[in-house]
Amino acid sequence: MATIFQTPEWEKFKLQTGWQKSWRVFDILVLEKKIPLLGTMLYAPMLNRDQTKLTMQKIFLDQIEKNATEEKSIFFRMESDEEADGDIKPEKSKYLKAFEEMQPEHTLLIDLTKSEDDILKQMKSKGRYNIKVAEKHGVKVEKGTIDDFYNLYEKMAKRQKITFRRREYFQTLVDILSPKGYVQVFTAKLNSKQTESNSNDQNSNLDVVSNLEFSASSFPILASAIIVFYKDVCTYLFGGSGDEQREKMAPYKLHWEIMRQAKKHGCKYYDMFGIAPNDDESRLDSGLSKRKHPWTGVTRFKKQFGGKEFHSLGSWDMILSPTKYKIFKLAEKVRR
Repeated sequence: MATIFQTPEWEKFKLQTGWQKSWRVFDILVLEKKIPLLGTMLYAPMLNRDQTKLTMQKIFLDQIEKNATEEKSIFFRMESDEEADGDIKPEKSKYLKAFEEMQPEHTLLIDLTKSEDDILKQMKSKGRYNIKVAEKHGVKVEKGTIDDFYNLYEKMAKRQKITFRRREYFQTLVDILSPKGYVQVFTAKLNSKQTESNSNDQNSNLDVVSNLEFSASSFPILASAIIVFYKDVCTYLFGGSGDEQREKMAPYKLHWEIMRQAKKHGCKYYDMFGIAPNDDESRLDSGLSKRKHPWTGVTRFKKQFGGKEFHSLGSWDMILSPTKYKIFKLAEKVRR
């Protein structure tokens, strides 16, 4: 599949959010980041099939080793969106499977070439039901802003006690990708008119506040998502949801409308971008593991929309300084 991660726009975004240098090696984007006290790392994000095959070739490997020597790099990380069970085997070259992933290697793809009715039919019954619940409550989806998204994202991260990015990171993403139409913020909130109508219907014998007295704050944003459109793939990059009015099932309506918009946009797939591996879920369900995968909850939510699971090759490292690589690996495990 095509990804946005090799575009000039993504390159510019990464250089403004923590990466120090970039260049192209046979048209493959390579980013560089400093590793304190050890040197640097090199990283080629989300390569397609042809690019992945090129990174196996001696001419590419020789050039990367030359660049690595000049940049004092301790390893080069190649990341591929090629299917894991395919015919490309990085381990037969100079690569070892990376100890951590940069982007999700397990994901869920929803086929948008089907009719809307067929997309709904392939969902789990709970997914379809929750979409109807949201529609019954008058949840509507519209374009939003980074502030709309970040208010939910920050609160959600604090509620779940997980690390989160600063607002400027997301604003930079939108500022750089939006001129090409690559990114859009979507929000889901209650439809004020329908909510007011329902309130009047349910309280016909009571004194009801005038419609004119309803303020915007009366209808808070319940869910939001940052979506990337690139070629024939629509990707759910980041999301946030509130803890209030969860019974309205706003996230379900949000993603259903995003799929409909993506279909109109000409996208063939909706990439849910990150689910827990099947083996982790199996161990959890069978009681063999007490440690939940950090994505277990969100995975159960995403799977309500149906789709096909996809396991990519993911990240592979070509180690250039074994001792420093071991130190870096240990430091990363401690940090996480």
